[in-house]
Amino acid sequence: MAFVYLGTAEQAAERFAKYGLEDVSRVHDPKQTLYKAFDLKRASLAQVFGWKVWQRGLEAFANGHGVGMLAGDGLQMPGVFLLHRGQVLREFRHASAADRPDYVALAHV
Repeated sequence: MAFVYLGTAEQAAERFAKYGLEDVSRVHDPKQTLYKAFDLKRASLAQVFGWKVWQRGLEAFANGHGVGMLAGDGLQMPGVFLLHRGQVLREFRHASAADRPDYVALAHV
């Protein structure tokens, strides 16, 4: 597993430590090279500020999560990819910032 991030190394270290992920591989991609390679688009305003996103934000806040500093391009849409020997076996492309992929289902081949 590896995470790709846009912010600074310091921001990433802080965020990864908060969630106990210090030992997980991560790739700093400020030029969004990997995002482009996987054809991940930039969001529309609805994908970032739509009703589903507000609902998910309220749910996250109720569960003790706050709002952090923006790190990188706030309109870059994320994705999750399972790769094996250079091939994409499974993928999840977020339709909005509120989407939550089923990571376990993505990992089963």
